[in-house]
Amino acid sequence: MKYNILKSVGSAVVSLPLMFGAANASDAEVAAFYKNKTLTMYIGYSAGGGYDAYGRIVMRHMAKHIPGKPRHVAKQYTGAGGIRVLNAIYNVFPQDGTALVMAGRSVIAQPLFRNAANAKYDGSKLKWLGSANQEYSLCVFWHESKYKSTEDLLRSKPNMGGVGQGSSIDVFTLMTNNLLGAKVKLITGYPGGADINLAMQRKELDGRCGWSWSSIKSTAPDWITGNKINYTLQFALKKHPDLQSVPLIGDLVKGKKNQQALKVHLAPQAYGRPFAVGPGVPQARYVALRDAFWKTMNDPVFLADTKKRKLPINALSGQEVQKLVNEIYALPKDILAYADKVGNSRKGTQVTKAVIPIATYKGKITKIKRGGRRVSWKGATATGKLRVSGRKTKITVAGKKAKRKALKVGMSCSFRVKGAQSALNIDC
Repeated sequence: MKYNILKSVGSAVVSLPLMFGAANASDAEVAAFYKNKTLTMYIGYSAGGGYDAYGRIVMRHMAKHIPGKPRHVAKQYTGAGGIRVLNAIYNVFPQDGTALVMAGRSVIAQPLFRNAANAKYDGSKLKWLGSANQEYSLCVFWHESKYKSTEDLLRSKPNMGGVGQGSSIDVFTLMTNNLLGAKVKLITGYPGGADINLAMQRKELDGRCGWSWSSIKSTAPDWITGNKINYTLQFALKKHPDLQSVPLIGDLVKGKKNQQALKVHLAPQAYGRPFAVGPGVPQARYVALRDAFWKTMNDPVFLADTKKRKLPINALSGQEVQKLVNEIYALPKDILAYADKVGNSRKGTQVTKAVIPIATYKGKITKIKRGGRRVSWKGATATGKLRVSGRKTKITVAGKKAKRKALKVGMSCSFRVKGAQSALNIDC
């Protein structure tokens, strides 16, 4: 299917069938390489958000479809709004097919923009495995904010959270100002969406933009049923069936030039949850990984698991993602320059750096996963889920220094936490 970014508002994007099997090497050769290897899925955003949820579940199911049945692990690799992980997969991580990345859709094209000196990659040269879902993003207000409506978003001065330049959260916030004349204040530098959500609950922020509908449904379903957020603006090529009453930004933007620039930023919604490997990965291994991704997208066990976790799957093949990325990279320079301005320019926007709070909680450990890397706790008035680092988290048990494996369900502990989920100290 021909997908023209600048003319396809409302067009459906469909996934393409693949011919499985590596053309230049036998399955046995690929299997021999991957046997006893460990695959690492690097996720560019913090734990607890949509990217994290998709990255971990895809890696868990995909590994069984790769010849040689390699071991697998998923890790956070945050920074620079998602640019850091793409820099690493392009320049630093092994190019042998053992390093994969869950990429931020909006930062894939960031090197095309003028003020992107920190983006050291070419998105069209990355080898795309596919995308797990098409996305529809929203601006929302926390229900306790004094701001409630689309009119409030466009005419008032709410504080909205951000991650970093180039992330969809920041880009969509800036587009609200630059294309619609809003005066939103951007508080940026949070590690990820989970941290922004915590800041909303703490009333440090009024809301956020660039929040995928799939993420809301999977990570905060009680916020939907409990009317904890007010939907104000929708970012997509067309309205989501569930969100017909929420205004679409394309319906509010005036002028052909503005519409063209808008579509440059909305096109990545079509490959909303993209996965890639580095440009130097041997072709046979790349094809094996790409085929394994597609088999995963059609695996009944995987689909049942995603349904249970409320993660929508509307997949695109690696070839289709590659085609869409290539189209963006081939756009005329004048269109890209103006798209850069409306999506990245902070001129006229009040921008401040986020302060990530550190808090201490007390409670009992209720669940331990992945050898102590994930710990759930419950206190008298709050509950939480923590990321426990082997190097950055200091752990003591009965007054003595301990490792993660010493943590046990039922222990009464004090948890010192930075942001939403990063454990600095656990004292039990």
